[in-house]
Amino acid sequence: MSRRPLETTVVVLLAVLAFPNTAHSSIIDWIWTMSGPQMIGFPLHCEYDLESNKLKTWECREFDYRFTGQLRSRRERKTWVSFDTTPYFSTGYDSNEGTDFEWFKTWMVAFEPILEIRSHTSPGGKVMLHHGLVGLSYDVLFGSGFDTFDKFGLKFKPIGVTFNRRFNAAFTMRWYPNGFTGDEFGIGPRQDFNRDGEMLYGFSIGYLFKI
Repeated sequence: MSRRPLETTVVVLLAVLAFPNTAHSSIIDWIWTMSGPQMIGFPLHCEYDLESNKLKTWECREFDYRFTGQLRSRRERKTWVSFDTTPYFSTGYDSNEGTDFEWFKTWMVAFEPILEIRSHTSPGGKVMLHHGLVGLSYDVLFGSGFDTFDKFGLKFKPIGVTFNRRFNAAFTMRWYPNGFTGDEFGIGPRQDFNRDGEMLYGFSIGYLFKI
């Protein structure tokens, strides 16, 4: 099955938006490439401050709106652990040649902790860069026309950025030692074999409604 590379335009988009402060998640998370359907999700995001011994050690956001807890600004901390719980649904984008994938036919719930660091803050704190060094991704996939299955992989965030403390974007990579094949999504008979490893590329965009 073909695995289309992440398009150069995505990198350009991230470079333009490329912009962190208090905890932030994303309004939308997009898994751009998969040997299966393209996926769009809406993360529930929590962060735990590894440096603070005070009360403000964690917070959680949905659609980038903080609904519980409160963290120090990222200008005051260097390392934290993020926890994302994200429901995804499939788009109509055909990731495999000759295979038609439909909107909302495939669903996935991902549980993803990742260790992150802040690497740079511009003068005045308007632009900040952060990186997800290494994390885990445990995914459960289900939908119409195939049996529920799960996957385990590693997650990386090469770069994430925040601009003016509100707009944020990130580029993500997920490595699965046991990749995805069409039979898992109901395309032909289900096969029992060791699948090749696969790297998934994606990006997220968000806006902080409440700082």
